[in-house]
Amino acid sequence: MSDEKQFKILVCIDGSESSYSGLRYAVRMGGDHTADLTLLNVRPLDKGLSTGGLQMEVARENMLSWGQELPGMRALKRGRDMLVEMGFMEDSWKEQVVHTDVRGDKLGDNSIVYTNEEGAKITLEMMVSQSVERGILDEIEYGEYDIAIIGMCAEDEMGPGKIRPATTMAVVDQSPTPVLVARELEQDHGHFMCVDFTEKAIEAAVKDAKIASRCHCPVYLFSVAETEEELPKAREVVAKAKAAIEEAGLQVASDTVGVGDPVEKILEEGRKYSLIVVADTSVKGFRRFFQTSVAHEVLERAENSVMIVR
Repeated sequence: MSDEKQFKILVCIDGSESSYSGLRYAVRMGGDHTADLTLLNVRPLDKGLSTGGLQMEVARENMLSWGQELPGMRALKRGRDMLVEMGFMEDSWKEQVVHTDVRGDKLGDNSIVYTNEEGAKITLEMMVSQSVERGILDEIEYGEYDIAIIGMCAEDEMGPGKIRPATTMAVVDQSPTPVLVARELEQDHGHFMCVDFTEKAIEAAVKDAKIASRCHCPVYLFSVAETEEELPKAREVVAKAKAAIEEAGLQVASDTVGVGDPVEKILEEGRKYSLIVVADTSVKGFRRFFQTSVAHEVLERAENSVMIVR
């Protein structure tokens, strides 16, 4: 394999259909194993183990045999089986079980690392944490991922082990890396990249274009002018973003602007695409174009998937 740093993708797997939708998108981004892929399931400390008694040695053996329904294991097993079905992974890949003791928990952290002869790596990880939110954020930080994917559960999907919408929003708000919030993620409809009037938005547009290129997805640039007087400024920022993307050797499928309420315009235009992409252009939280919670409203109200790029 090349000495170039491997692209790293984290997919949070909680058993919901939206998390598996995100996994399918991750496989597209991974291409011909040009990315390391981690499937993560986070369990609150000692949750579900009060009936107790599983020995760690038995637990680790059963991670390989899949013979024991450990917390989160069913969800990860389905993810692994999907990777095999999609041809992204073969049963012949080498397996290594890694265990880390966690104080106050009977099972601790457990993972299976799969590698092929070329060195491509897929990791299935069951993590213990004080909270699901904290566990995901810790993994994002320590794993130095290029993108994290997390599902946004519908109300009828909620249940034990599922990641709650409030947790997803907290991860998006605090993650230092781009986060794709997957719903029923329709593929092949491109990235609808929304830019505001800041330099950070231009940088985010280039970053998104690089991510989109990994799955051969077209990028459609868009900006919103709240008044007719702001239209020239909106056109200018879209032109700057397009020029920066093309300078990076990538392409833009189209560039347009709209006039009106930012949330309504983004939702109206964005529903035609696989992903609505917005930039966090602030140092701490969302500001300006997203200064009045525009990004949060888009995340909450959009029917399709949303990605926040930093």
